Amino acid sequence: MNPGDLTQRITLQRYAETADGIGGTVAAWSNLATDPSVWAAVKAKGGRESQIEGRTAATFVVVFTIYNRTDLTELDRILWDGVAYNIRGILRRGGASLMLDIEAERGVTQ
Repeated sequence: MNPGDLTQRITLQRYAETADGIGGTVAAWSNLATDPSVWAAVKAKGGRESQIEGRTAATFVVVFTIYNRTDLTELDRILWDGVAYNIRGILRRGGASLMLDIEAERGVTQ
C-alpha cells in the first residue's frame, strides 16, 4: 500500500456506558482515547437491499485500510464523512502486520 492512497480522514469510535451521577448509566459512542482520527484508503465492496417485516433495509459494505494499531476491535465503529460504519471484520496484512483492512457496513445496527 502506497501512503499516498490513504486520502480519506476517518474517526474510530468505541461504545461505552458511563455513570450518569444519579445511579444510572448513559450509553454513548466516543472517540478512541489514542489517535481517534486517522488517514485511510476506502474501497467500496457493494450493497444490498432486503425486506424486513415489510420494510426495505439497505446496507453498504466498505473496506477501510489504515496503518496497524492494536486497540481496534470488531465492537468499535468508524465515522466517515458523517456516516457511521459498524466494523464487521479486521484483517491484519503485510509481513509485520503493517496495515489493517477493516470491513465495515452502514445501514445496520450494532
